[in-house]
Amino acid sequence: MISEALLQKYRQTDYIIDDDPPLLVNIGEQNDGLRILFASFNVESAAFITAWNPHGRKLTLDENYDRQIELLEDISNQRLNYFVGRGESQTGDWSEDSYLVLGVSLTDAKEIANRHDQNAFVWIPVSGVPELIECR
Repeated sequence: MISEALLQKYRQTDYIIDDDPPLLVNIGEQNDGLRILFASFNVESAAFITAWNPHGRKLTLDENYDRQIELLEDISNQRLNYFVGRGESQTGDWSEDSYLVLGVSLTDAKEIANRHDQNAFVWIPVSGVPELIECR
């Protein structure tokens, strides 16, 4: 079970999509930029997923980079479009590389996150309002 304190940290994270200009995404906050992005790629959903620090266990940068490459291979093998991004604490004391995976279903996003040992991921439905989804 994920502690409420850790879930709260996830909810208070800034999720940044490296676009031009970058998109800032926060849990529970409507984001018209995401809806425009969805329309541009003709998709109705996306998931913001990382492979860093499995189940909240801090790894070295090299280990996290290796895990992120495996996640990218997983996304690419499914022929899904993606944007590079990162989750960043609002205090700026940590960040994790991530991908915004476009057009992925909620079921598939959960399977991807579970395969990469994550506690949770950000689900973005057609409304453009991001939600935190627990994996375990």
